Amino acid sequence: MPIFHIKKSKTLSFLGRLTLIDFDKFYNKKVRLICHTLMWSVGSLLILLNLLFGYGLTIVGSLCFIIRSLLCNAVFFYLFFYIIIPNTLFKNKIILTIISFPAIIMLWLIINHVCFILIYNFVPAKEINIQSLSSSIAFGAKQSFLEILSPQYFFAEFMIVLYSVSPFFFIKILFDIIRYYSVAFSAKQKAAQLEIDKLNLESDFLKAQLNPHFLFNTLNNLYGLSLRKDENIPNIILHLSAIMRYTLYESGTDKVPLSQEIEFIENYVSLEKIRYNQSKEIYLDIDESGISNQMIAPLLTFIFIENAFKYGLKSASRSFLKIKIYVIDNFFYFSIINDKEPDIANNTNYKFHGLGITNVKKRLELYYHDKYNLSIHNKETYFEVMLQIELA
Repeated sequence: MPIFHIKKSKTLSFLGRLTLIDFDKFYNKKVRLICHTLMWSVGSLLILLNLLFGYGLTIVGSLCFIIRSLLCNAVFFYLFFYIIIPNTLFKNKIILTIISFPAIIMLWLIINHVCFILIYNFVPAKEINIQSLSSSIAFGAKQSFLEILSPQYFFAEFMIVLYSVSPFFFIKILFDIIRYYSVAFSAKQKAAQLEIDKLNLESDFLKAQLNPHFLFNTLNNLYGLSLRKDENIPNIILHLSAIMRYTLYESGTDKVPLSQEIEFIENYVSLEKIRYNQSKEIYLDIDESGISNQMIAPLLTFIFIENAFKYGLKSASRSFLKIKIYVIDNFFYFSIINDKEPDIANNTNYKFHGLGITNVKKRLELYYHDKYNLSIHNKETYFEVMLQIELA
């Protein structure tokens, strides 16, 4: 069972729902063609309705203006988004982009001029039954190409061109923003899931190493006690059973009750104490007054406790291991300090930079981010770890 998972909200926003769309799979050539056809069809229909009912233009006259608008805007649109942008702006050719933009505006004006000439010469005057439109067509058709390409005409018609193409530009830009946002969000989710999968594998690897090692030592101790017919054997078996049940089953979720985590630590320390004689100072101080129904990510402190028993209690003069746990105002406090031999101060195994500590740090960052504080002090004669977590 995976320890970590990404939680999804039951109620998603509109953008949240859009991010669930797999655009790479969904937006194929067929869908793209349908979307573009729909965009131009709806745009043309709105213009047609406006000309028919807003201006009272005839059907023939309205269709002429629709064709003119469609030709001008479509050429401008596809040149800009599918030729100029990919070949200039995306390749950091800024100057060429700046030059290309006025060029396609000029092209729009030329196509518009040709359309006016065709309408003026081939469409009966009665079809253009609005005086202002008829005058505009006549004026445009009688202009020469040199006049159309003049700076004065360019700047006079500049805003008209932008106004004409702006609805289609808005739709395209909005769609691309949503698509890129969805792709970026999906990539971020996949990266997060890969990180979680990696942590799961590392955690499973650590458990696979931990359980046989711990079982071997505990069974050896049980064997020695059984030879002496020690009366503590039933309690030891119960502790061992509780530990195995917790590590194999109960800790297989992202959060567990803090009381269960504390019970696991108590059972583990109780079993480890069996291996050491009375000369070793092993203290477990747990203040349960602040513990209620808090939840915590499982096994965050275990690697520190395991390593303390593994590398600590080695000093010839004074061997000690002290663990303190308490909760105040939903802040979980954990500290552990143990002796170590001075000559292993620089031992790479003792630097706590292994897979286990790295895994704990990643899990702390994943679950608590800026709501925890971990400090590790590797001194010449002792090792100390302090962890503080805001549980709620």
